[in-house]
Amino acid sequence: MRPVTEGRVRVLIETLRLIKLTETVELENIASSAKTTESFARKVLVEALGETDDTWISVSPKLRVNLALEIARAGRLKEAAQVLTWQEFEKFGAECLEEAGFRAERNVRVKAEGRAWQIDLVGFRGELVIAIDCKHWNTTSYISRFKLAAEHQQHATLYLLATVRERRQGLAVILTLREPPAQLVEDTILVSVEKLPSFLGGVTPYDENLPFITSTSSVVENPMSQSS
Repeated sequence: MRPVTEGRVRVLIETLRLIKLTETVELENIASSAKTTESFARKVLVEALGETDDTWISVSPKLRVNLALEIARAGRLKEAAQVLTWQEFEKFGAECLEEAGFRAERNVRVKAEGRAWQIDLVGFRGELVIAIDCKHWNTTSYISRFKLAAEHQQHATLYLLATVRERRQGLAVILTLREPPAQLVEDTILVSVEKLPSFLGGVTPYDENLPFITSTSSVVENPMSQSS
């Protein structure tokens, strides 16, 4: 396993930040922004991406998420999420679910009450179902801003559980880029990307302090699941 140095993390962060604005970026600009030498930046990127052009750097969407995960594992999860687009933010959440042992599905839709209820991410692990709404908001969010989203997530999670035959314990979760103003709104858990891995790693379907929704035998229309 490669040692994760401060210099290496800076190179990865600046690479993602600069490429977020343009499809390719000059190695010289990455090195300058990361306050390091071109030779060091090239070494880091070759290790992370494989062979690269000597002058221009480009990163595929999948590799962007991989770099963000490496940044996160170095304890810089918030910065990792900030250099991702909202689509990549969702995929990043899915990667966190899978690393915590969940089976992850993206863009899940459940039909109920004559409409389709969308859930950005759903994680399945044993009896536990985690339904996550990803809010890639880059501004300070007040508690009132979360109330409608929390109510929606509660309903969507309830309808999702009604389609599951086995008895499951579900949690409605909103994933935020920044630290949320509260941990709970309308029985929906608010968790920042910084705390997502520890939350997923420690959650169990037997925690009496969590607002679980228990699956019932209620029947709704067939769900539509669309993963990407």
